[in-house]
Amino acid sequence: MKNSIWCALVLAFVFSGNVNAQDTSFNAGSGTIPEGGSGTLALTMDNTGNVIAGWSLGICNDTAFLVTTAANSGADTETSKNGSAPDFNQIGVFAEGATQGVVICFTGCATVGDVSAFEMLTIDYDGVAEGSTTIDFCNTLGSPAVETVIVVNGASLAPTQNSGAVDVVGVPDPEFTYATADQTVSYNGDSGSGNFTATASIAEVDNSSLGAPFPNDTQGFSMGLGNDPALLSPTAINITLPFSADFAESSVFADGVTAGVVYSFTGGTVLAFDSAVDVISVDYDTVSGALAGNANATVTSLSFVDTLGSPPVANVAVVNGGSLVPNFVDGTITLEPLFVPDPEFTYSAGNVTGNYNPADGNSSVSVGINISEVDNSAAGAAFPSVTQGFSMGLANGPEVEASAVNVSLGFAADFAESNLDGSGWTLGVVYSFTGGTTLTFENSTEVVSVDYSTNGSMAGDETGTTVDLTWSDNLGSPAVANVVVVDGGSFAANFENGSIALNPVITVDFIRGDVNGDSIVNIADAIWIIYELFLNGPATTCPIATDANNDGLGDLADTSFIIMYRFMGGPAPAAPYPDCGQVDGQTPEDCGGSSCL
Repeated sequence: MKNSIWCALVLAFVFSGNVNAQDTSFNAGSGTIPEGGSGTLALTMDNTGNVIAGWSLGICNDTAFLVTTAANSGADTETSKNGSAPDFNQIGVFAEGATQGVVICFTGCATVGDVSAFEMLTIDYDGVAEGSTTIDFCNTLGSPAVETVIVVNGASLAPTQNSGAVDVVGVPDPEFTYATADQTVSYNGDSGSGNFTATASIAEVDNSSLGAPFPNDTQGFSMGLGNDPALLSPTAINITLPFSADFAESSVFADGVTAGVVYSFTGGTVLAFDSAVDVISVDYDTVSGALAGNANATVTSLSFVDTLGSPPVANVAVVNGGSLVPNFVDGTITLEPLFVPDPEFTYSAGNVTGNYNPADGNSSVSVGINISEVDNSAAGAAFPSVTQGFSMGLANGPEVEASAVNVSLGFAADFAESNLDGSGWTLGVVYSFTGGTTLTFENSTEVVSVDYSTNGSMAGDETGTTVDLTWSDNLGSPAVANVVVVDGGSFAANFENGSIALNPVITVDFIRGDVNGDSIVNIADAIWIIYELFLNGPATTCPIATDANNDGLGDLADTSFIIMYRFMGGPAPAAPYPDCGQVDGQTPEDCGGSSCL
């Protein structure tokens, strides 16, 4: 039955009509197939203008290079009948090629119109021998032989036929890659000194798609990694295998390093490199004389070379007792100068508040002075720095003047001298003339406290003011600079200025216990307290005076205290008593009027 249909199809192809077959092309695929391995190529069709009802084809190969093993209907052929398989699709397979005959629909219900890369057939090949060959459309396969034609309007026409090129490649030897990574390395831009570590890895190339076994067990390797001796100096090489090898020797030269490794003399230990494995690490120093003072980056390389040692060590990997030359991926080393900052310190003056009575304008405060070092260790600086001394000068406004500079180091310095004048103060400190005492400032540390007073300058001023404390290098004769001494060198400080806020506080003198304001502390004051607290008596005009026992409260206990003092030999009230005065922390609300006014 199949043969009769096939004959009918061939007879249908002999009719002629007014069509142009050159608007249709059959295209054979190209590619690579491994020797001893297999591969698949596709046959496709491009068509413009023709209405194709079916086709037949033969595709031939040279059996000296390729053997056809199977052929299958293409994906587009399988849906050519309005999404379904064609009515007739006969495929023949021969060692030297394949054939196909297709009738899309016997009743003409479906055709192929304009298409591009229409997949007609896929063919499986085995690679027989290494070399280059072609697969070509042909009219010689089958009995009777199948011709390569298309059917358009009942006519069979030969389309344009494009051959495919095939390379049959031999199974490659195991292939390895030696690689070292690119790095950017920082070094001291001033001295040119720096150091870093580089690693070298081995990885096998996966050629399993070409028929090669993967991964392969290696029994050892040797490696040479060179450098520019004018810029880099290798100092040590370490072999970094996941086991201890029977033989692992390395050498360091001015221009590179070498390593030779045999995992096991008896072959009991092997190593596969199906992924990259670091096998050596190398420590390098920069050549400071070549790099000192360079402002720009310098680029050099680490390169795999076969010239190091005597005799020279070759770069090879050992598989089954044979040595294989690897591929190489050299590394680029970018040497970036890093200019380490000098030690950096900050002088900080405190911000304080001082109260004064406008009646006399007097106030006194103490201001703490701190030193701290800026942590520049991320930029390569040593931290903390060891200091041997410092000097400083702090100017102030005319409202205050420094009365004392108190050094507070926690030890007695060999030299600590200060000078005061109305505009500010200076200080110079040397911890030890012999260098036996030093100090670090990794944390902000108070080194000085300075006493300031107004000396009546705010008398009559009921608004207050803020006095700036400003670091200055112009105080004294000769002027004293703000510097910290490290290793005998002086380094100018950063500044955080301070201030003194002077606030007017109007207070009234009073006598403790004189609740009724008659300048005498006696039983009348005790009775006043009882009347005020319990019998709706008048309120005192100086509430703070009620606190006769100085416990911070005005209550019945103060009545008992006064009676005990006056009649039973109890203690006298605390100051201010018996004379008028004030107490620390007193506010204007504490005493609006007293016998002292």
